[in-house]
Amino acid sequence: MGLLRDLFGQPAIVAGLIVCMGLIALKKPITEIIRGSVRATIGFVTLLMGTNIIVAALSNFGKVFSKAFSMQGVIPSNEAAISIVLSKYGSIATLIFVFGMILNILLARITRFKYIFLSTDHALYMSCALTAVMVASGMNLTESIVFGALMLGMILCIMPAVAHPTMKLITGKDDMSFAHFGTFGYWFCAQIGKIFGKNSRSIEEINFPKQLEFLQDSNVSVGIIMTILFYVITIIAGPEYVSTLSGGVNPYVWALLQALQFTAGILILVTGVNILLDEINPAFKGFSSRIVPNAVPGYPFAILFRGTSNALLVGFLMSLLGGLLGMTAQFMMGTVIILPGIVFHFFCGGIGAIFGNATGGRRGAIIGPFLTGIIMTFLPLLFINLFGGVGFTTTTFSDSDFLTFSVILGTIGRIGATPLMITISVLLVLMILVSIKKKSNVQPHAES
Repeated sequence: MGLLRDLFGQPAIVAGLIVCMGLIALKKPITEIIRGSVRATIGFVTLLMGTNIIVAALSNFGKVFSKAFSMQGVIPSNEAAISIVLSKYGSIATLIFVFGMILNILLARITRFKYIFLSTDHALYMSCALTAVMVASGMNLTESIVFGALMLGMILCIMPAVAHPTMKLITGKDDMSFAHFGTFGYWFCAQIGKIFGKNSRSIEEINFPKQLEFLQDSNVSVGIIMTILFYVITIIAGPEYVSTLSGGVNPYVWALLQALQFTAGILILVTGVNILLDEINPAFKGFSSRIVPNAVPGYPFAILFRGTSNALLVGFLMSLLGGLLGMTAQFMMGTVIILPGIVFHFFCGGIGAIFGNATGGRRGAIIGPFLTGIIMTFLPLLFINLFGGVGFTTTTFSDSDFLTFSVILGTIGRIGATPLMITISVLLVLMILVSIKKKSNVQPHAES
């Protein structure tokens, strides 16, 4: 089980396998199959390397930030959350993950939800969240695996469908969607953009004075802004504390290097995305033509990091501001304090701004992530209340979909395992019935 989890939990390997199957379906020569599969895997590894560099810099930013403002409390972290589940219920989570991935392909073939979820690392995270739900409801081993896998398979099909309409606006393409479990938050930002963003220009359309035209280079602007942020928190936290993280490097030199490494991480990530898309887009046509007709790939978050630097930075800062406001409210209310997860606020806040910008320009990019930052500071309180008995007392999941599905299903599970199993079964039936109805509505038109 550990081998399966580790193998198929690596999105780079899954991307390579899908390209391989697609090229085989297209009857390409063996040399092209090997070349495309290897390049797709390398592309994904490259973007993951960029992601790791970004996360490392943000992690250091979070440490200095917490010291600067003397904050203590629960820190949302997907990685910490899954470690709790895997240490206690690793076999259940692994089987839910494997069968859920298989069910994703099956449901994509037989229903109207033709989406293949390519972010398998996030699929593994969701399997861990669902494991906590099933165990807390009182299900036995077999029930947990069966109903957890059914729920995961449905989620893997449905969430890219939720993101798809806005993805069309962002990319201008109909044949690609988004696979990242912050989708409820991104959808919310898109709706906020529709409400408040009428006639608002894109946040990427900023006319710089001639003296500042160098800021139009996204790498330069990101590097300068992150340098300013690192220097501010370094000054507030004090160089003495920062020296404990810098490994003997001058604290201010270290702050500069962290900002530049963060910027380089984005550059590496985008390079990996370009390599991956060059190989996976044509190969996926072969995959969809033979295995899942008309399939739409749900790509990882990095697909949106090209040409969106303004939205990323504004979304990060506004989401972080919302998180700080929510944390202040929790302090005044006397509840458990949820500390701002810097990694969450950058990735989910930044992507939320991209979605908000697509529907509502600058106002959508600003208001949506700010409100999401507030909401996502309070949602973990409900999660802790439901799953403290499973081990979630000092950390929680951070992204909206993990928390939303866990809270909704966990609330039903509190009534008992049977109501939860009935709920999941009804959702599966509804998913199939909606697809049958859709096909029956389309058929007369096709015949005419």
